Amino acid sequence: MRDVGVVVDCTVLPINRPAGSLQFGTKFYSGKHHIYCVKAEIGVNPRTGTASTVSSIHAGSTHDFSIFKEHFPQFKAQLGGSKVLADSAYIGARADLDAYITKPVGTPQLASR
Repeated sequence: MRDVGVVVDCTVLPINRPAGSLQFGTKFYSGKHHIYCVKAEIGVNPRTGTASTVSSIHAGSTHDFSIFKEHFPQFKAQLGGSKVLADSAYIGARADLDAYITKPVGTPQLASR
């Protein structure tokens, strides 16, 4: 996949339960991971293996694709016509970018636009 310009995914950083109201703490709870956490999205250059973009920190309940949309201009500028490689949480990215989206675990095939 020589045409991939960036591999993108979010990383989860566990935190203690936030002090304050239950409503405030709920923002930081990830139902997927069943922990309180914050998330950051990282874009890696597949040729060098270095992080090329790192998002700001987001509450754990924020969906990966929502973070991607917020930082979309950074990725688009970086790509210069090449493709993004991402997991199925980024399925909507294909509408804006030429992307390879990996299928769920157990199926190594890729879905491309």
